[in-house]
Amino acid sequence: MKIKKMIIGFGLLLVAASAMACPKGEHPHGGTGSHHKGGYCSYER
Repeated sequence: MKIKKMIIGFGLLLVAASAMACPKGEHPHGGTGSHHKGGYCSYER
């Protein structure tokens, strides 16, 4: 049971990490689509 909980927790962590577009304070630039695929992050607005 403990291993199953660890796997579920790790899976949720991966999903949360992949959902973040840019680190806090940075903004996405360029790229295509709503997720700015292929773009980059910078502090400029």
